This record gives sequence, C-alpha cells and structure tokens, in this order.
Amino acid sequence: MRIGTNPEKQKAKQLNYKKHRVIIPVYIPDDAHDYFKNLAEVFYASIQSLLQTIDPKNTAITIINNNSKKEVGAFIEALLLQKRIDKYIVYSENKGKVYSVLQEARSSYEDFITIADADVFFFTNWQNEVHQVFDTFKKIGVVGLTPDPHMAFYCNNSLFFGSFFSVNKGKVVNDFDLELFEEGINKKDFFISKNNNWKQKQYYLNKKGVKVVIGASHFASTYRKQVFTEMKLEKPIFVFPGGELKFIDTPIDKLGYYRVSLIKAFAYHMGNNVKQELLQSSLENKKLVCSNTSLTALKPLVLPYIIKIFFTRIFRKLLQA
Repeated sequence: MRIGTNPEKQKAKQLNYKKHRVIIPVYIPDDAHDYFKNLAEVFYASIQSLLQTIDPKNTAITIINNNSKKEVGAFIEALLLQKRIDKYIVYSENKGKVYSVLQEARSSYEDFITIADADVFFFTNWQNEVHQVFDTFKKIGVVGLTPDPHMAFYCNNSLFFGSFFSVNKGKVVNDFDLELFEEGINKKDFFISKNNNWKQKQYYLNKKGVKVVIGASHFASTYRKQVFTEMKLEKPIFVFPGGELKFIDTPIDKLGYYRVSLIKAFAYHMGNNVKQELLQSSLENKKLVCSNTSLTALKPLVLPYIIKIFFTRIFRKLLQA
C-alpha cells in the first residue's frame, strides 16, 4: 500500500513553453556499407551547427533515434544529459522519417516546427529569416531553408489558385545558392530540366520587400504547427518510401497553405561526407532572437481540391507561355 504523500505534489513549478521546435530523425546503422561510412561524422557536424545557430531561449530540440548504432545513441544521450537538447526518442527498430516526425510534430506544443534530415548543416540566422517570412505572409504553411524553385508546382495548387496575380517571375536567387545544393547531392545542373532552367528565372512572391521562392522540398523546412493539428490523422504505411507526398505535403496543400523557400541558402545538404572548408568558415557569432511572429495564420480559402488542381494546370501553362 502507499505510504505518505508524493512530495512533488507540494511543489508549484510552472511549465516553460517555447516558440520553435526542431525535429531531427536519424538512422545510422552498424553497417559496413560505404554509404554509411561517414554518416556519424556528418550527423555530429549537423547537430553542432544547429546548436550554434538557434535561439536557445525560444527553441526546443527533439532527436529521434531510429535504431542507430550505439555510438550515435551515446552521442545523443550525452546531449540530453548536458541539456543541449530537451527530448530524445528511441525506437527499437527503424520506423522511417515520416512515421517518426509526424508522431512528434502532432504532439508538440510549439508554434513552429522545423523538420530536418540528419545531414543538414545550418547557417547563421536561419531562424530569423524563416520567422520573417511567416510574419509577412500569413497563408504560408511551409518555408524551406534553401531555395527550391524546381518545386514551384509541387503541392502548391492552393498558392497558384489563391495568389496567382501575386506571382512574379525573374531571377531572385544567386547561382551560388543553387549550386551549393547541387554540390551536396552531387548532381551538376540539377536545376536545369527539359522545360525550365531554374537558375535563370524563378517564381516568387514579394510583399513589403520580403521575397520568397515558390516551392519547398523536404530535407530542411519549417512548418506552422497549425498544419499538423488541422490535417486528418492518417497512418504511414511504409518505412521507405515514407510517403511525404501523401501524409504531409498533399494534406497541407488541401488545407489551403502555401509552400515557399528562402531566396538564399541557409542550410547545406551534406549528404554522406563533411566538407570541412565549408564548415570551418560558415559559422559566425551573431546574436539570435526569434521574432514575435503571429501564432495563427489566416484561415485559407477551402475549396474542392480538384478545382484548385484544374486552375493550377491552366495557370502553369499561362506562366510558362
């Protein structure tokens, strides 16, 4: 039987809520394959860059261990013990990115959620840039940390339907910022396709002097928490492919939110090798402060999704004419 009263009940301790949460899933198995050879070093560099570029007073960090090898787990455990991160989730088997990040994002209390791969190197001031975008454009639900002009029409039917007459076309992204991504994934001329040279011109929005590129990918993006609370609860089916299109991107578009990215690269996709000269020269000591971004986005215009798709196809032909 119970003896006495739990002393914790006598303590009045207030909970501390932060504005922004960063969620990073990691899977680095104990595997001799060359692909995994340097991934631990890449992951350590990623976390170091994250810790040095966030506003710690307003940012919480979750690392999700999808059954990585022991040394990776020990590294994350040390971060938790040192209170460099506030949450550490461990799975006994690899659940994949979508399953693990959706579960965490849906239950988070923070107003903004950044989901990033474990091979992302963060550049100084990325948070301020992201929050400025959310401050300025109230219908935006996703902001990519690097310019992704080639993703303009990916799950952006709501944007082209709701803001077609605000869409601009021109060169707002420097080649360097696009080539940085090409280098990371080791694909030269990645942004040049059969129908478009995305290095020459991009679709973008401009409001109050703040410009954003239309389109965002998955490797490092920030979301309004609203999108996860409003979307229908569905369960991912596969570990890989994890179903980002079905379970994250399409639901956000259906809800009426826009996908955009920053016009400059504030993250680098390292892949499975660390580029030492980049890492050594990129981190600067600057004071970081999260802006007083509005917590609630404007409620998007909800129409049958098929209507938005139909109009977007027409708009795309007009824009590319």
